Amino acid sequence: MLRKRILPNLIFILTASIILASLPIAAETQKTLANNQNTSTSEIKQVSARSHKHLDDLWVRIRSGFTLADMRSQEVRHNENNFTRHQKDIDHIVEQSRRYLFHIVEEVERRGMPTEIALIPIVESAFNPLAYSSHHASGLWQLIPSTGKAFGLEQNWWHDERRDVVAATRAALDYLQKLYKMFGDWRLTLAAYNCGEGVLKRSIDENHKGNGRVNFRKLELPPQTKNQVAKIIAVRNIIANPENFGVKLKPLPNRPYFEQVEINQHIDVKLAAELADVPENEFTALNPAHRRPIIRIDDSPRTLLLPVNKVKTFVTNLQNYDKSLVSWRVYRVKKAKTVEDLSRKYGVTVTELAEINGIAENGIVRKGQILLVPRSKKRGIENDYLAQNSENDKRNASSLLDNQITYVVRKGDTLYDIARRYGIGIKEIKSWNGNIERLSIGQELTLRLINLNKIYLTENSYE
Repeated sequence: MLRKRILPNLIFILTASIILASLPIAAETQKTLANNQNTSTSEIKQVSARSHKHLDDLWVRIRSGFTLADMRSQEVRHNENNFTRHQKDIDHIVEQSRRYLFHIVEEVERRGMPTEIALIPIVESAFNPLAYSSHHASGLWQLIPSTGKAFGLEQNWWHDERRDVVAATRAALDYLQKLYKMFGDWRLTLAAYNCGEGVLKRSIDENHKGNGRVNFRKLELPPQTKNQVAKIIAVRNIIANPENFGVKLKPLPNRPYFEQVEINQHIDVKLAAELADVPENEFTALNPAHRRPIIRIDDSPRTLLLPVNKVKTFVTNLQNYDKSLVSWRVYRVKKAKTVEDLSRKYGVTVTELAEINGIAENGIVRKGQILLVPRSKKRGIENDYLAQNSENDKRNASSLLDNQITYVVRKGDTLYDIARRYGIGIKEIKSWNGNIERLSIGQELTLRLINLNKIYLTENSYE
């Protein structure tokens, strides 16, 4: 009986001893695990902090999207040496790219393209939106007139969208995607972007005759084209590993530089810059497509690019501005005259008149040519709107302040011409005049000049 009682007691004592002996070990183990977990969490936080810091640099983001195959050649090495010869040249390109590169990278990534594509403007224009070549290529992407037209870019006396940052980027990337779809290789795409798809296709047909994969190195292409592709690869290599080339890339913020703002009134470029509280050269760098000192509005609003921190300033100042937004008059020349004759007539120097209108100082202004002239501050308000040179104009002068005029139809007038002349819509003219469809000479039309700023840009035929 006693032995039966002692055995359970001994088992209990032994079990308790084992548990008590193991408690310090368990506690130490738990402490160690906790320390390890804390250490891992700390390391993760540090890595995360480093990654976040890297994401603040646009160059790191660009590097992460490089996918073009490596290409080692004498041309690539030569261009690497050229680009890295002077640190100040690299600094200049980086500074130029600050305004535009984030937007371009965003668009390139959105389309699933290699981020090397965002570097093309370095080679094409050094990120100068006003760059212009002997082949009439223009803008950041150096688009020629025919390519610009093919991809919907407006090009006229007032405005050249090949220099528009947003529109030209869209067109260039559309073109590059079209070329990639045709050739299926990014090096071939870059070559075609330089020499044209027709030249590249003929070279492929002559050198490969459709047999097997196209060998880029063996293609007979213009030297300029091969060198252009080598330049882009060289720039990619430098940006991928700047330290290997002994250069430094100043970090670029990985955030938008500009925002888009719509305007629906004609406005002087200089005044727009003042209302945005930015230097005029900064405003022009963001809005280089406007070829004259006026931002002209046609049938739809224009989009301005402004630094992110200046958008609110511009909108507020524009809303509160109660003076004329335009200080120019527009004429369509009726008789050919010299620039010198016109400069005397309008009281402006030959140099200023020629520069504003993009004509030679000793040239002839042709019949029908548009002419931009500073509006005299001495003129009365009627003369600011219309030149008093015809019965139509005299009849209109007395009613300008009421925002409504009576227009007498002349020989050759069309609804389109009248609507364009006064900056209003054809539908509006019809509705104000009993839904007319045809015009007759001597017919009187009521025109409501809703936006007086548009009158300043009426193309007046009486110079």
